[in-house]
Amino acid sequence: MSQCSGYVESVAGNDETLISSAGMDTRAPASASTMPDPPSGLEATVGDRDGEIDLSWDPVSSARSYVIQQSPDPPSATTWTHAGASTKSSTTITGLTPGTRYWFRVSAIGAIGQSGWSDPATKIAP
Repeated sequence: MSQCSGYVESVAGNDETLISSAGMDTRAPASASTMPDPPSGLEATVGDRDGEIDLSWDPVSSARSYVIQQSPDPPSATTWTHAGASTKSSTTITGLTPGTRYWFRVSAIGAIGQSGWSDPATKIAP
């Protein structure tokens, strides 16, 4: 049967009328991948140890992983730096200076690229 379908495909190309006339069904075209949505619901909470902040956010269905950035207070376009990556919708940021306010944001990485950034969350490191 696969030889027959290969022959019909080679003769008919994308002409659905010819494919149907050979008694075969046509397939719907594969859906195009889309850019993942930015993560939402980002929360920053006190970690288990001094200098740790736990982050969690709502999972993005099409995300393969996430990138996390941090900024000192106040954040600006040039103060965001890489803080980590995660394949889960949560992570712990370590090595922070106790008593210092930090800002965090998260982006989802999908099959065709990176989403925009989440709304930021802030917390003073314990």
